[in-house]
Amino acid sequence: MRAFAALLRKEVFSLFVSPYIYLLLGTWFLLNGLFFSFILGYPAVEQDLTLFPQFLFGSGLLVWLLLPAFPPLLTLKLFAEEQRTGTLEPLLSAPIRDVAIVAAKYCAAWLFFFTFWIGVLLLFLLLEFHQAPLDWARVGGGFLGAISASSLFLATGLWASSWGGNLILAAGGGACINFLLLFLPVLFENSPGRVGALAKSLHIPNMLDRAFAVGLFDSYALLFFPIMTLLFLWLTWVRLVSRRWVP
Repeated sequence: MRAFAALLRKEVFSLFVSPYIYLLLGTWFLLNGLFFSFILGYPAVEQDLTLFPQFLFGSGLLVWLLLPAFPPLLTLKLFAEEQRTGTLEPLLSAPIRDVAIVAAKYCAAWLFFFTFWIGVLLLFLLLEFHQAPLDWARVGGGFLGAISASSLFLATGLWASSWGGNLILAAGGGACINFLLLFLPVLFENSPGRVGALAKSLHIPNMLDRAFAVGLFDSYALLFFPIMTLLFLWLTWVRLVSRRWVP
């Protein structure tokens, strides 16, 4: 446990002192601010602000563009950067279990990405300050859905990062996995039989749009994201363990 805590502190510190991460954070806040103001101009949202979370967290560009792209840009530093600089092998030979390494790096990424969402929350608080009639149940549900999806996309990015020291492939591979998780169910959801049923059960935007962003906490959606997140964290652990036999 001490080794995990020490590695977690190291990873959090390395993220918080990295200029690259702050560039990423600034870009995230800028783009989210633009999307936020753009959606506020929708006629439907202007007439009923309670629809705002559904447009932002459910079917907007935040889900289709930013959510799948940004987490891998953060996680590429956790394994791929260490492999590129040669610091991963000493870590693997240190007296710390592989599962603790994966958990510490993932928790550090999750804690830092949570600060990304704090900036978006401040935009809602700004609307509240100006006495906008917000439905905070929907806002809270939208945030929970967005954080759940972010947790999954951080796990896929971590897995992609564990495959080599090429930063471009780490970021691009993680983003490709995330976009596939979003778009493949959309392509096959109208297929007949089991294929269509499976695609509908894996349709992430629908979970965000029709459950979380409208303040409904569906038990399937609540379980889907943690299970998928644990799956990719397990795959990351398998990759880490396999490096002892196949570099």
